[in-house]
Amino acid sequence: MTLINLFFSSLDPQTFLLERFLLPFILEIIILMILKRLIRSNAVAIPYYIVIGTQAIVTILFMVHYPVFYVMLPLFLMPVLISIFFLNLQLIDFAFCLTLTVFIGMRLLFSPLSVMSVIELTTFLAILVSAYFLSRELTKRFSVVYTDMVVSVEKEKELLYRNIYMEKLTKMDLATNLYNHKTFHEYLDELVTQCQKQPFNLSLGLMDLDLFKGINDRQGHGNGDMVISTAASIILDNLEANDFAARYGGEEFAVIFTEKSPEACLEILERIRLDLETAVFDTMPDEVVTMSIGFTPFTSEMSKTDLFEAADISLYTAKKNGRNQIQCAS
Repeated sequence: MTLINLFFSSLDPQTFLLERFLLPFILEIIILMILKRLIRSNAVAIPYYIVIGTQAIVTILFMVHYPVFYVMLPLFLMPVLISIFFLNLQLIDFAFCLTLTVFIGMRLLFSPLSVMSVIELTTFLAILVSAYFLSRELTKRFSVVYTDMVVSVEKEKELLYRNIYMEKLTKMDLATNLYNHKTFHEYLDELVTQCQKQPFNLSLGLMDLDLFKGINDRQGHGNGDMVISTAASIILDNLEANDFAARYGGEEFAVIFTEKSPEACLEILERIRLDLETAVFDTMPDEVVTMSIGFTPFTSEMSKTDLFEAADISLYTAKKNGRNQIQCAS
C-alpha cells in the first residue's frame, strides 16, 4: 500500500517516507503498546480494546494513504468483522457505532473524503450496515454451534470421568485406596508370564494384621476400620513407583515388587512393619498394632501359584513363630 501511495504522491521520497511511512508506523507501535498494557490491566474489556485499537490503526492508515482512499475504504469494515470472533452481539453493536461515528467525523472534518459523491457515500454506508447485520447473524449462528460444541465436549468429559470412576470401582478398594483382590491376581498373573519370557526381579510380600479381631472386639469396628486405613497409608508411603499394593482380604495386604533385589524388598517391608508398630492412634493411644509378613522372591521354576503359596506359607510361619515379624521362603 505504501508503494502504491508513493506512485500517486507528489511528495519527494524522503518526505514521503517520513510522513507516510515512519510517522504512522511509530503511531501504530504506540497504539499496540497501549493496547498491550490495557489488555493486561482488564481482561474483561479485552474485546473492546481490540476493536478500538483496530479502529485507531485503520483511521491512521486511511489518513496517511488518502490519495488512494477508495482502496482503503474496506478497511473501515475491519472493527465490525473482527468483533465476530468474540461471539458478542453487544461488541458488534459497539464496533458498528464506533466505525460509523469515526467515518462520519472524518467525512465532515477530513477534506479528502468530501469528494465522495452522495451515491458513493450511500453505497459505502449501505455496505457498512450490511456488514453489521451480517456479522450479527453470523455471530448468532456461531454462538449456537459453539454452545452445542461446548455441551458436547462437557458430556464427553463427564462420560470419560464416569468411565474412569467406574474402572476405579472395579480395580480399587475405595476404603484403603489400594488395588483389590481381583486386580492383584490379574496383575500377578501378567507379571509372572512376562518374567517367565524375559526374566527380571519379581518378589511378593503378604501381610496380615496381628490379632485384628481382638482390636475390633475391644475398640469397635470404627477403630478397626481406622487401623486398616492407617496400615494401607503406611504401605503406600513406603512403596516406590514400580511397586504394587493391594488389599487382599479384610485385614490382609499384598505387595508385588519389581526391579528390586530381595534385600531391598525386605528393607521396605521392615520399614512398613516398624512404622505400623510405632503408629499412635488418637482414639486408642494405648493400642499397639502389629503385622506379620511372609516374603518370597520369584524363581524361574515357579508358577504364579507356587509364588503365592510360598509367600503364604512364610506368612503362616511368621504367625506361628510369634507374629510381628518377617519370614522369608526357604
